[in-house]
Amino acid sequence: MIGVMRAARKKRILLVDDEPRNVAVLEGHLGPLEHELVRALDGRSALALFESTPFDLVLLDLMMPGFDGIDVLSHIRANESRVHVPVIIITAYGEREQRIKALEAGADEFLEKPVDSAILLARVRTLLELKESRDDLSARNAELEKLQRAQRELTQFLVHDLRSPLAVVSSNLGWIREEIAKEKVDVVEALADAAEATKRLQQMVDDLLTVARLDEVDFPVRVESVGLDALIRSLLAEHQAKAELRDIRLTVDADAAKVRADPMLLKRVMENLLDNSFRHTPAKGRVHVGVHKTEVVEICVSNDGPVIPVEERTRIFDKFYRVERDRSTVRSPGLGLYFCKRALDAQGGEIGVADVSDWPTSFVVRLPEAT
Repeated sequence: MIGVMRAARKKRILLVDDEPRNVAVLEGHLGPLEHELVRALDGRSALALFESTPFDLVLLDLMMPGFDGIDVLSHIRANESRVHVPVIIITAYGEREQRIKALEAGADEFLEKPVDSAILLARVRTLLELKESRDDLSARNAELEKLQRAQRELTQFLVHDLRSPLAVVSSNLGWIREEIAKEKVDVVEALADAAEATKRLQQMVDDLLTVARLDEVDFPVRVESVGLDALIRSLLAEHQAKAELRDIRLTVDADAAKVRADPMLLKRVMENLLDNSFRHTPAKGRVHVGVHKTEVVEICVSNDGPVIPVEERTRIFDKFYRVERDRSTVRSPGLGLYFCKRALDAQGGEIGVADVSDWPTSFVVRLPEAT
């Protein structure tokens, strides 16, 4: 199959020199390339042309009266939308100090007068190819950003639509548990498991939406002073019934510390870590939350679940990654720990796996102390 070659686009080159005969010489050298050549006989008219017309390359005389080559080059590099347009400086031999200034201002190449035709053509071809590659890359990045925005919008749309049926399922499960006969213990336990799974699904949906929003630069993170003792004890009280049902010993050792954090995000992080601990802690096991002050405030959530292998301790915070606890089963996607990392990054904190004596698995959250 014969591929279709893309036709080469005719380039536009700006030639800047206060001597018309020098411009004519450049035009003669560049003629074989068959690009569009635009003249400018002083710095200010060159800059006006550059601002109003897209160019692929500028050949710029360094020494011009008044608004010289350095001035023109500085203004070109200050134009954010065209900062990558290559500029070749034309200099006379011996203008070393001016060359240094031109380099500092952002010149791409230097050519000495009288200009060698072969060298000029080679440099022009190379820089035009580089400019075209940069333009292609910018276009692809813009398209990728567009796709990413569309993906985030789709995620938010789906998450919002999932919330309503989840709320209906959750409320109906609660009503059925209250209405069903007390002697039907197995049914009540099954409903309790379904209600717990629904709660976890709701939390995953909320995490998915928050992660999508955390990737946006304008996500509102409201950092303030947060008291840890009251926050942690309220969360443990919410998990107490679950602990009693599975005979898990739930303990806390929390100093009266305050941290700089977003209250909503920090609560969601702690809920994720506690839910993760309960999922992996066997019946009659232990879950512990400790708060300690070092150079920062550390919140340590420990449990009797399986040890996390050393080689997995960084990867578990990657999006959709979960440790394969049982090598005979298929690894399933996870989001909770990735959410915790992204949420803490946004607050100026961090999370990691810690080695804590007498505990198989521990996660430590570090946040700056509130003064």
